[in-house]
This record gives sequence, structure tokens and C-alpha cells, in this order.
Amino acid sequence: MISKSLFLKLQKEDLKRRIWTVSLFMLVFFLLYTVICALNVSNYLYRNSRLEYSESINAYITEEITSFMGMGNEIMLLITMGCAIVSGLSGFFFLHSKKKVDLYHSIPIRREMMFSAIYLNGLLIYIVPYLINLILCFIVLGINKYITMGVFTTALIAFGVNILYYILIYTLAIIAVMLTGNFVVSCLGAAVFYLYGSLIVFLKETYFSMFFATYLGAYNSEDMLFKMSPIGNYILNATEIADGYLNRTIFSIITTIIANILLIAFAIFLYKKRPSEAAGKAMAFRISQPIIKFALVIPLTLAGGSLFVSIANYNKDAWLVFGLLISLIVVYGIIEIIYNFDIRSAFHGKYHLIISVITIALIACIIRFDLFRYDFYIPKEKDVKSISVAIEGIDGHIRYYEIEKVNNITKIQHSNSYSYQLENMKLTDKEAAFTLASLGIDSVPIYKKKIKSYMLTDVDSNDNKTYYNIKMKFTLKSGREVFRQYSLPLEDSFNLLNEIYNDSEYKKGHYPIYQWDVDNITKITCSNVFNDKEFSFDFFKKNQLLEIYKAELASLSLEEIAETQPVAELFFHIDYYQVIYYVYPSFTNTISFLKEHGFDATKGIEADDIREIHVTNLRYNEDKLFDEQVTVNAASADVLGREVKYTDKEAIKDIFSSLVPRSYYWNNSLILDAEDSIEVSVIIDVDEYGNYDKQIYYFRTGQMPDFVKRDIGYESVE
Repeated sequence: MISKSLFLKLQKEDLKRRIWTVSLFMLVFFLLYTVICALNVSNYLYRNSRLEYSESINAYITEEITSFMGMGNEIMLLITMGCAIVSGLSGFFFLHSKKKVDLYHSIPIRREMMFSAIYLNGLLIYIVPYLINLILCFIVLGINKYITMGVFTTALIAFGVNILYYILIYTLAIIAVMLTGNFVVSCLGAAVFYLYGSLIVFLKETYFSMFFATYLGAYNSEDMLFKMSPIGNYILNATEIADGYLNRTIFSIITTIIANILLIAFAIFLYKKRPSEAAGKAMAFRISQPIIKFALVIPLTLAGGSLFVSIANYNKDAWLVFGLLISLIVVYGIIEIIYNFDIRSAFHGKYHLIISVITIALIACIIRFDLFRYDFYIPKEKDVKSISVAIEGIDGHIRYYEIEKVNNITKIQHSNSYSYQLENMKLTDKEAAFTLASLGIDSVPIYKKKIKSYMLTDVDSNDNKTYYNIKMKFTLKSGREVFRQYSLPLEDSFNLLNEIYNDSEYKKGHYPIYQWDVDNITKITCSNVFNDKEFSFDFFKKNQLLEIYKAELASLSLEEIAETQPVAELFFHIDYYQVIYYVYPSFTNTISFLKEHGFDATKGIEADDIREIHVTNLRYNEDKLFDEQVTVNAASADVLGREVKYTDKEAIKDIFSSLVPRSYYWNNSLILDAEDSIEVSVIIDVDEYGNYDKQIYYFRTGQMPDFVKRDIGYESVE
């Protein structure tokens, strides 16, 4: 009973000392939560009074209220983080004063009890104002009939998640106070705890990208930057929950609960062991000083070195060494000054300085010279379960979306092409992919010849081969995933590419159409130069078209993509997103199905359909052209500056047979070769009423007619 009474007295006295935080938190919650909620409701009521009731407006208002009361409220995230930091740093503020420490520690109670009283107060001064204002918001919403079970449930989930991350950020701030004896140093320590993990991820990303030719950078790097910071993890999970993906955060929430328990236990341990005489000093524990010093000096010095390298354009090796030395001197000196509160002690602890130099030099050399052979590593084939391959320069028109149903609501998220493919592709026939990886490793020395300037994507000037990039993920039987990217010579690897492209498992991971649910397709349209049609398909017809198209897509080869061009484009609409798929001449069943439903894809562009063709030499040298007095065949063309216009049908026929559509070329530039410095505008008559369409083309390499070369001065351009 005495202990309970004493505990309550301790809480009461601590609350008196922290009355300013209680008042501040209550005011912040009232103004930025309850008042804003009331303002929003007022706006909704005004809108409803001005507009007729409709389900769409009501659904919009409900969604807005749900977002505000849930994890979609960014203001609440800022309130939670701010309150946690302020409360954590102020709760044990007396530890920075020798007089106050002596006073508090003279009270005849165990330190665990004192810690518990102060820690619990730090929770209550956040939770109580939050709960009071949450109830006030419920009352405001209830009176105006805007509260639903969904809003209520979302608000309670947000209440629990916000408290969970408040505890995490709050406890880390307390640990920073426990490890230090000065308020400014405590603030710096808290910042280190919040940002240190992200700094390590950033340094790894930076150095690996600079030095390793096969490093697949930026794959989920943004997520990792967030996940490795408690504040970033909070924001990331809040975003996922707000978007309706609560299930994705379950593991992170459980991990955070466990981390909170361990951190609270660690904070109690530190408080029990913390010497009273640590007040006023930079660091409370002598044993922690070298550990924290090395933990800061090494990454901050490496960060400084990378900064100099990123600014320099030449002699980057020298600038790396210079940057590391300067950063080490500055960082080490500042930390020693903070430790000792004496500028004359900037370079005390020479053994620590020597250890730091050796460690930094070792890390820099390992990465700089690839001592562990990172670029030349490839998993053993017997250990690999499957491989994913993303090839750059093929099907650039495809857009990738992750489609998922959450609570009967279709959620669509955009994904970049290679992330989607690496995530959704699983090649179990691994031989061709392994051979490609081996070719990529063989090409690494070519890309490291200019290592002194770190221009790892530059090819040898004596190598006339065409290089392209592929990204690969090796999924091992152990569950580990290995990511790499390679630059490969097209001439040596085309057959392997074609073999992989023809694999049905590649097609299913490369083309999202294989993963679609027909229910998600809201509309299908088709178009070419002569026709544009929106189909009124029911579920059965949509599914029938999809199955026909997927079957023919599975037989498509790289040779056909390179040698032909589409006869039409299919547009699949998923909500307000649109995805384009090409219809090739070999897709006879798809073409027949479309024709049966009113779209004729068999009519191609003939010379008689073309009104005129304009050929423009984008590298045209006007002075040189006229100095050489290049003439133009007046029967076939007219000179318009550097642009030549053709109207003669025979000339048009010769030109058009050599062309490839510009968009198609750029979408498949890996396997299509074209003279992209020569732009060809084709004016096509689309009907008998004089309507026309303008299409942009390029000449396929080596197929430009001689008379066109002469007319545009192509041969005279160096």
C-alpha cells in the first residue's frame, strides 16, 4: 500500500513538473485534431446543402472522414512524432543537472519505481489528450450523422498504431538521455537513433552503385531507407494501412511490439546503472564512448568521401582519398570536442584514431577494388530454385500495375517494369539465364577499364558491339534472393535472349495480362490508322478475347517483333488506367475475333493511301549541303529547307516499305535498328472525305533508298 501511495505521489509530482507538456499536448490535439475535424464536417454540411444528394458524394465524404480519422491523417503522424520526442527528452531532464540528480536520487525508493512513474506519465500525457479529442471527434461526427462502423474501426486501429509508434520513438529518446549527460548531446543522440539505420542503407547504396558494375541499385532501396528508421518505418506502415493494406504491416507491427519491450527493458537497465556523477558530462558511460565514437566516425567519414566523389568529374580516386581524410579529421575532431567539451582535445585518443583510419581504409579498399569479388559472384546452379529476368529495350509500351482486392475494393498500384518482372517471374528452366549471367560477368572487365573515373557504363572505345542491360534475381532454395544487373553484347547473346523470351514462364512474368482477373477490365478498345472501336463485351467475351490473345502472345518471338510491325493496338482499361498490347500479323485468331466484332485489322497502309511523305535529316549541315550543290529529283520531291517532300507514288512505295513506326522502334530499340537521325512523316488519307492522319517513322538501318540519301544530303554528313 505504501509503495502504491508513493508511486502515485511520484507521478503527481512529476506531472506538476511537466504541466507545460500536458497543456501543450492538449492544445495541439484540440487545434489540429478536433477543430480540424469540426471544420471538415462544416464544409461537408455546406456542400450537401448546395448539392443534391448522391451516392458518389456521400462515398467521397465517408472516404475523406475515414482517412482523417485513420492513418491517412499526416497531421496526426507529425503530432505523434513531435510529442514522443518532446516527452522523451523532457521526462528525464533532471539527469542533466547534478543538483536535481542528487535530489531525485536521495528519495528512498528503487530506481525502477522512479523510472516507471516518469515513463508512465510520458505515455499518459500523450494518450489522455488523444483519447479525449478522439471522443470529441466521435461526438461531432455522430451529431452530424457522419460516423459509421468503418470510421469507428479505422479510428481505433489508428489509435493503437499511433500509440505503438509513440512508445518506440519516445523510448529511443529516453535511451538517448540515459546515455548522455547534456541536453544538446541528448538531442544529437536521439537524432542518431532515428536516422542511423537509414544512413547505413544510404552508404551501402551509394558505394555499391559507384564501384560495382553488377549491383542492382534502387531495388526496394526507398523502402529500406524508411524501414531502417523508426520514424520512416512509422510513415511507411501508416501509408500501407491508409491504403487498405493492413495485412502487409502485421509482421512490422509485431516486430515493433517486441522492439518496444526490449527497448524499455534496456532503458530501465541503463537508468539503474547510470552513475549520478554523469550529469553535465557528454557521455554517461565510459564503456560506451569508444563504441559510439566508432559507430559515428566510420559511416560519417565514408559519407564525406562519397560526397567528394559525387561532385568530382575526374581523378575520382584522388578525391575519394582526400574526402575520406578531410571527413575523418573533421568528424573525429568534433566528436572528441563534444566528448570533452574542450577544443584542445580534438585529436585525443590516438589509438582510437588509428583504429578508425585502418577500418575506414579497409572498408574503402574492399569496395573500391572488389576484394570479395562481388561483381564476379554467381550462385551455384544446384542451389537456385528459380531465376527472374528483366530485359531493357523490349516492350517499352507495357505499363505495370499491381492489382489487388482489399475489402472488396480493387486497389491498383503502379510498379516499375523491372521490379514487377523480378517479383512475378520464376524461370525454372535456368540454363539460358545462367549462360546470360556468365556472359555478363565476362563483360565486367570492359566496364571497369575506366574505373578511375567510375564511368562503369562506358564501353571500350575499341569495342563496336551493341550493349544492353538485363536485371536478374536468383531465388535460392534456402529462400535467399540475389539481385544483379549485367551489361551484355547483343550480338553474342541474342539467341539466348530469344530462348528466354520464348519460355512461357518468362511471358507470364513479363506481360501482366497473364495475371489479370477479367472482372477488373472495365473497357476494351482497339485502333489502327483506319479504325478505332470500343467494344461492348460482356464477361464471357472479354474472357474469350483474353484467352485467344494470351495463347497467340505465348508464340510470339523476338524475330517477329524485329522483322514485322503491329497491325493494331488493343487498349485494356482497368479503372482509369490504360494498358496497350500490340496485335501482330501472326495473331490470326485475335484478328478474326476482332473482325467478327466490327474491327478490321487486316487492312494495312498501302502506297495509294499515302498523300505525301516528308523526310527530315535531323543532322543536316546546311552549309555543306549547298556547297556540294546536292540536287533533288524534281519529279519525285520538293526541297523545303532540310526537309524533302515526296508525292510520287513510286517513290512513296519505295520509301514506305523501308520504314518502322517511331513509337514501335523506341519501345523495342534493343532488337530494332533504325536511322533515328532521319525523321519520316507520313500523311495518310484515312477516308474519302479528306481526313488524314500523320504518323512518324524511321528508316530501318541499311534500307534507306539511295535517292533519299542523295536528296537529304545524308551521304555528305560525317
